[in-house]
Amino acid sequence: MKMAGINRRRKLEQMSNGYYNLGLSLAKERNLSSALNALSIALGLNKKNIDARNLYGLICFEMGEETKALISWVISINISQIGNPAQNYLQKIRNKSAYLEKSQDAISKYNKAISQIRTVNYDMARMNLKQAVDIRPHFVKAMLALALLDIKEGKAGEAKKLLDTVLSIDRFNTKAITYLDEMKPMVEKKSQKGRLSVIGRPVKKEKPVENTSANMPVTEIYKNYSGMFTAINVGIGLIVGACAMVFLYMPTMKVSLNNAHNKEVVEISQKLNDANLSMESLKSENDSLNDQVNKLNEVNNTSTENMNYKLLQYVYLVGVVKEYNAKNYTKAAEIFSSIDTNQLTDVDNGPGISITGIFGEIAPKMRADGPKLLTAVADGLVKSGDYAGAIGYYDAALRIAPDYLEAKYKKALAYKTSGDVDTANNLFTEIITAAPEDKFAKEAQRERGY
Repeated sequence: MKMAGINRRRKLEQMSNGYYNLGLSLAKERNLSSALNALSIALGLNKKNIDARNLYGLICFEMGEETKALISWVISINISQIGNPAQNYLQKIRNKSAYLEKSQDAISKYNKAISQIRTVNYDMARMNLKQAVDIRPHFVKAMLALALLDIKEGKAGEAKKLLDTVLSIDRFNTKAITYLDEMKPMVEKKSQKGRLSVIGRPVKKEKPVENTSANMPVTEIYKNYSGMFTAINVGIGLIVGACAMVFLYMPTMKVSLNNAHNKEVVEISQKLNDANLSMESLKSENDSLNDQVNKLNEVNNTSTENMNYKLLQYVYLVGVVKEYNAKNYTKAAEIFSSIDTNQLTDVDNGPGISITGIFGEIAPKMRADGPKLLTAVADGLVKSGDYAGAIGYYDAALRIAPDYLEAKYKKALAYKTSGDVDTANNLFTEIITAAPEDKFAKEAQRERGY
């Protein structure tokens, strides 16, 4: 029995590697949607397939869905940290301080736009989608939704530009291909009836599109497990399965669906005739349903934003642990200053890892030494004339220790030197009020002139 279990596990791992190879091959061809499908199957067969999980994250990142990418990489690191490239991906994102915040903003605007489309508020939806695409030029879902609005309003030229951009990211994106096909004149469609159909839309060979947001192309560093034959066998299996579905099941399903549909139409018509509902009643019910949909959408958007914000705190914690272990305490303190501790909670898990326990081991040193280390960095920036950068580090020190008067006093001096006297005076007043007998309060009084 034990050998049978081991053999079964090995077969699942081999099948998972085969689907990973297929996903990798599709990703290299920039067929990203199909690659994601293959990688999802690979992870379903073996959830510990780190290469498949990391590649899944890279493709999501390339398509503008950073939240899915972060989740995939964090899970990957939890499975294994040794030699895991996901740590480098997360580090690259952390090095760009405002990147995740902008990503959250793009996702929020996309969610709002979808809600506005459902309530027929197309103008506001268009504005939010344009902003989302401006923030994240690779946000495929947002570009598709915006292109659909352009098609609806007859702006074929703008829609085509968006769809061509989508296809430069994901060469065989089915939605983009469908939308472009719908935009073709009927005459062109008729002239092509006699031609052989080709899967996908021809795309001119172009140079690989770089991911300017984080320099992480989807095809980097991966290896093949089972070689060409595994991928070919998997591909043949998928084709045979698809053919079986088309030739054996689709005709029967079509007849069944038609019969069921006709029956439903008769029943609904009878009910409408019997009830003799008035137009006013229908309108009232429709308005009520729209109100309920709007409320549900608001709750859903809020939940999504909260989840993304909570996930961000765990990403910060991973960064703090890494820098702390490397004894890079200043960088660790900088990341530590951004953590919202109220969002860190323990969850039931097999290894029994305690998030709050890890945080509790690091927090005392960060709170004791972090403000001083960050203030020292800020002092160096002041000497070089970078007052804006210095204020940022003083703020980081004050997020860890709000009562650290030295950082607040030096922050006020930086504002005053850079010409913002009003802000500086307000900070001096806060210091004087908080601790009138402190030496920094005396200095603040002197700076204020009394």
